[in-house]
Amino acid sequence: MPENYTPYPFNFSDKVFEKMFRAYGGFDIVANFSAHKHVRSEKDVFSVEALLKNNVFQVKKLFDLLTEFPPEQFFCVSTDKAVNPVNIMGASKKIMEELAFLYSDKYPVKTARFANVAFSNGSLPAGFLERINKRQPISAPSDVRRYFVSPQESGEICLLACMLGNNREIFFPKIEKSQMMALSDIALALLRERGYVPVVYDSSEEAIAASELSKEDCSEYPVYFSKSDTTGEKKYEEFYTNTEETDMKRFDSLGVIINSQIPDLESISVFLKNLENVFENANLKKSDVVNILEEFLPNFKHEEKNNFLDSKM
Repeated sequence: MPENYTPYPFNFSDKVFEKMFRAYGGFDIVANFSAHKHVRSEKDVFSVEALLKNNVFQVKKLFDLLTEFPPEQFFCVSTDKAVNPVNIMGASKKIMEELAFLYSDKYPVKTARFANVAFSNGSLPAGFLERINKRQPISAPSDVRRYFVSPQESGEICLLACMLGNNREIFFPKIEKSQMMALSDIALALLRERGYVPVVYDSSEEAIAASELSKEDCSEYPVYFSKSDTTGEKKYEEFYTNTEETDMKRFDSLGVIINSQIPDLESISVFLKNLENVFENANLKKSDVVNILEEFLPNFKHEEKNNFLDSKM
C-alpha cells in the first residue's frame, strides 16, 4: 500500500473532483471503473438519459480534464456487450471506447471487455442468492447463455490491460463457447450446491404458490424458467467483431484487440451534439435516443419489447 491512500466520497464529474485533480497535479495512472453496467439501467427514458450521461458525457468530461495533466497510463472498463450491441448500455460502452481512443494521441489509453462477473452486485446470480436467503422462488431465462469470470479474474484482466497493454488496445478473456452456461442451468447448479432439489414449474404463479406453501426445512425448491422476452437481452456474448484485428498469441488466457484507429472527431462531435439536443426535449421518448444511437453505430440493433428485467419475477 502507498503511504498516502486517500479515498474521497464524491462523483468523478463533480466540480470538487476537478479541484482535487488539479491540486495533486494529476496522477501517473488513472483507472475509471465508474459506469452504469447493467441492462436493467435502461427501463425508461429517464434511466436511459442517466446511463448515457454517466457512460458518455461525464466520461468525456474526464478525458478533457486529463489533458491538463496527461497520465502515463489511462484505463477504463468496457464490456462484452459493446460488441454488436443490442441494448443501450452496450451501445454506451462502445461509444465510450470510441471517445477514449479519440484522446489516445494525448495519453495512452487501454481498456478491457470482460464477461459477466459472477455474483457481482445487481447481477442475476447475485439475485439468486438473495432469493434463496428469503426462500423465494427463482426465475431465469432458459435461452440466454453467459460467460462468467470470478471477481479476482476481473481485477486481473483490468490490471494486466492497464500495465501491459499498448495504446488503443482492448483486452478480453479467452473463453471457449463451450464454457458459456444458460442462466437457468446456473440456477439449478447453485440450488443443488446449496443442498436443494429444484422443482421446475410451468408458470411463475405456480412457483410462487409452491414457495408460499413450502416449509423452511423443505429440500424442494420451486423454480420457473422461460424464454427471454425483455428489452436488450442478448442471447449470447462475444468479445470482438470480424472487423477488429486480434492478437491471440501474446498471452495464454487473454486475447487483445490491436491496431484500433483513432475515430473521426467530426462524426463524434455531431453525435454528441445531437444527443445533447434531444435531451433538452421535455417530451423526450426513448425511441428518439435509439434513433440517434443507431445512426452513429451501424451495428447497433435495438429491439424494443416494452418488457424489462425489473418487471420480471
